[in-house]
Amino acid sequence: MAAAPAAASESLQTLEEAQQRLFPGATLTPFELRLSSEQFAKLKAEYQVPALRPLFRGWSVGGGGWLYLDQVYGLNDIVTYLVAVGVDGKSRGVEVLTCADGYCDIYTPEWRGKLSGLEHGRWDPQRTVTIVSGATLSSVHVAEGVKKILAVHARFRAGY
Repeated sequence: MAAAPAAASESLQTLEEAQQRLFPGATLTPFELRLSSEQFAKLKAEYQVPALRPLFRGWSVGGGGWLYLDQVYGLNDIVTYLVAVGVDGKSRGVEVLTCADGYCDIYTPEWRGKLSGLEHGRWDPQRTVTIVSGATLSSVHVAEGVKKILAVHARFRAGY
């Protein structure tokens, strides 16, 4: 049995460029949030979302808000993206940093815009966000990732 070759990754923008698109000119203070084994299991069970690791990296935004860096599996790659969360706990935007060459065109401003204004809860990513034909796994997994980040922020982020 042969393994399928991984797709070449395409870098769409740097982390700094994505941060500036989501919170222009803001002062960012980095943080790490590590969920306990119990919290990690609870996250996956309660919200029905896949999670690669219990460590979440992010930035508190001067003036209010947060940024979270995350990764999800695409079809043959790992998609790296940044989620902005406003002081109201709702998503403010998503910027994709890397994805598989040939699949990056699905992450249009219109598609990413459907992920703005969402809040944590038990919503179904496949019903809430338009799933892109030909990139079903990638679009579903990024939407699930946003749901996961909103849940982590609302349930486990100290000081929220």
